[in-house]
Amino acid sequence: MQMDRQWMYKADRRTKEFIDGLHYFLDVAETNKHNDFMCCPCIHCQNEKDYSSKRTLHSHIFAHGFMPKYMCWTKHGEK
Repeated sequence: MQMDRQWMYKADRRTKEFIDGLHYFLDVAETNKHNDFMCCPCIHCQNEKDYSSKRTLHSHIFAHGFMPKYMCWTKHGEK
């Protein structure tokens, strides 16, 4: 069962809920790397750019937020 993902779109990305959720997402992304790369779902990259470091994804998502309507993480192992 998919967890509640409303935390992804809260205005304040400094909340514990967002930070905990982001760390969970990064663990999922790292586990589901393709050819040692992960798609970045931030507003700017829109899952169209790949990075090898989850630190890069963390900084992009924390700074810009998740792209709209990315509730099912299809580029990160979910169907």
